[in-house]
Formats: sequence, structure tokens, C-alpha cells
Amino acid sequence: MAFMDIGLCKQLEIVRIAKPGAYLLSGLDEILLPNAYVPKDAKVGDKVAVFLYTDSNDRPVATTLIPKAQRGEIALLKVVDKNNLGCFLDLGIAKDIFMPTKSPEHYKIGSKVAVFLTLDRESRLIAKVNIKPYLDNTHLKGLKVGTKVEIIPFRSTPLGFECVVNGKGLGLLYKNEIFGVFALFETYEAYIKRNDGKCDVSLKHPLRKTALEAESQLLLRVLEQNGGILKLHYDSLPQDIYTQCNLSKKAFKRALSALIKANKVSLKPQDSILLN
Repeated sequence: MAFMDIGLCKQLEIVRIAKPGAYLLSGLDEILLPNAYVPKDAKVGDKVAVFLYTDSNDRPVATTLIPKAQRGEIALLKVVDKNNLGCFLDLGIAKDIFMPTKSPEHYKIGSKVAVFLTLDRESRLIAKVNIKPYLDNTHLKGLKVGTKVEIIPFRSTPLGFECVVNGKGLGLLYKNEIFGVFALFETYEAYIKRNDGKCDVSLKHPLRKTALEAESQLLLRVLEQNGGILKLHYDSLPQDIYTQCNLSKKAFKRALSALIKANKVSLKPQDSILLN
């Protein structure tokens, strides 16, 4: 049945060409590929790579446009419109995909959201905002500590941020591992820190030795560039530290302690660092 292929990319054969476009065979059904998408010089018997979805009348239809994601996948999509029942997201094809939600007011036009693509009871492609039940860490099995992955943080927790890992798994990025600008629903490069059924990720490679000397030299250079004084201390905000020194709070404290021990700087508690 054609509806079984809704939301999927397929290579289908042209079985007839008519005024509205080319008709493709999907199982025992014919699906229209509108004229706007029919390849030049297409003929009966040709095979065409298409994406299948339903039109405004819920009829199966094909397009040669490449969607941002297919059914069964998690995708980061942009909100382009909304009504009182949910939001419409840009899927990269002529028709936007609908995301049902009781709180459409929480989503701004132009913002991004991570969703799972599936079919509703009428076999229409929809986006589900509750992606956690669809994340499966068996897809991460075999990934060793230090393996580079792609993450999408989608939910803040007291410990850190829950993330989609490599589009399929669930990982946690701890808040004390984050410095600088960081936001939900953006794509980041990260590394596996723990993977034993549960997955922890880090923005820094967990197996690399700390470059304490480089961090200390960087802090010294920043001090010199600022006349030998920085209005920073051990309890400064991570964002303030990163803005002035391009260091995480953990690296800053490590470098500061090393420089104090080497008698290269002095600390005025809760106030500033002075170059000796």
C-alpha cells in the first residue's frame, strides 16, 4: 500500500505520464509526481528518487525535493507557523510538517525544535515533540570513550542537558562541563565520556591530558594585555571568565592556582588577580 511508504524516500518507476504529471508505482498503488518535479525527458519505465507524503487532501503524493528527515528519524526543524493546535515546521519540501502541542505559545516563529517524525492515525506524517521515548542507546553500543559524536541538547535538568547523540541515542552533558555560549536545539561536536548503557558526553576530549602550561600562559598573556590586573577570582561567573580569558571556569581555576603557586600572580580575594 502507498500509505506504508509515506514519510520515506523511495526509488519508484514511472508507469504512466498524464496531464497532472508522472504516476509512480508504489506497491500496487499509483502515486502522482506533479509536473513541477518530473525530470526533464522522463519516460515510462524510468526510475525516480522521490519522497512520499500526503497533500492537503490527505492523498499520497511524491516530490523530488530532499526532506530534512524521514519517518522514524529525529530532526532539528524550524518553526514557520502555528495555530491553536500546534506548530508547522519546515521539512524542506513544499508542505510543512505539523507538530501537535497543547502549548504552541511556547514556540517562537523562527526557533528550532527537535522532533520525531512518525505517522498519525490517518497515515499523515507528523512531528512529535516528546522525543525521549524514541531514543535508544543500543545505537551507541561499541562507541568507546573519546569517540567523536554529534549532539543536540533538547532538555535542561538539574544535572545538565539531555542530548540526542548521533541522531538516535540519549546522552547527558553535565553543566559543570559547559563554558561559553551554549543553547538548546543547536548542533554541537562532543565526545563520549561514559557509555555503559547510559551515555555521558563532554565538549572536550576526556582522554587528553590537561594543557596546564598552555592555560597558565594564556592567563598570563591576558593579564599583561590588561595592565597586569583582571577583575576575576575563584568565584567569578563562568561566562565572565570565558569572555575575558577564553577559558572554562575549571581551567581558569587550575591555571590561577598554578600561577599563584609559582608566585607569578597574586589574588585579591573576591576581587581581582594581580601580576607580580
